[in-house]
Amino acid sequence: MIINGKEYTRENLGKIFDYALLEAHCTEAQIAEHVKKSIYYNVNGVHCNPCWTSLIADMLEGTDIETGIVPAFPFGAATTSMKIKEIDEMCKIMHGRPAAIDFVINIGALKGGDYETFRKEAEEIVSLGHSYGYPVKAIMENGSLTDQELAMACRYAAEAGVDWVKCSTGYAPSPRMETLKIMRANIPEQVKIKFSGYGHYCLTQLTIMGLAAGAELFGTDCTDSIIEEIDRDYRDLVITTGAFQR
Repeated sequence: MIINGKEYTRENLGKIFDYALLEAHCTEAQIAEHVKKSIYYNVNGVHCNPCWTSLIADMLEGTDIETGIVPAFPFGAATTSMKIKEIDEMCKIMHGRPAAIDFVINIGALKGGDYETFRKEAEEIVSLGHSYGYPVKAIMENGSLTDQELAMACRYAAEAGVDWVKCSTGYAPSPRMETLKIMRANIPEQVKIKFSGYGHYCLTQLTIMGLAAGAELFGTDCTDSIIEEIDRDYRDLVITTGAFQR
């Protein structure tokens, strides 16, 4: 499959996915099986709830696969200091192994127009994450925001120094595809887009559309089936579009 000049094969498809398993009822055995599948598909990252951070990092030892650090998930409604403590504890567990921080923005501050609180929290999280050498992704919850709120959130998050803006936790309304264009228009070139939380229907097609629209990473708990379907049914697909390009 070739999209906008980049070839995606069975061998490299895994690297566009953060493979998620975030249900609260998951057991240790289920998490371990999920990590094994993640290694098999050679994904970009494994994203599970914080109590599994140590297990995941140990199982991924020797790979380049990131352990996802997800403070105050899925609502982001903890205080900044609480988020910082969670992130710091998980970063220390990592001992320098590959990881990335996905944090939910302060949605209440954004919607209330308290942009200073919004930006200061993002700055503190970015500063801590970068001090450990880890990229930081800000989860916007596009489906819960107006287009104007999304644009403001992306601008302030980018000013705070985030490396990625991300569409959704998967616990809020699914993001509209067209919001990717809003995100791209309100972040600088070096900030990338993670398309996530896009439901459980037509996921392979939505992933392909997301790639065409400029997303570079995808968060889903269906990574395995998407890779298998692309390899089976879309291997010869070629898409070229400049509509959403930087």
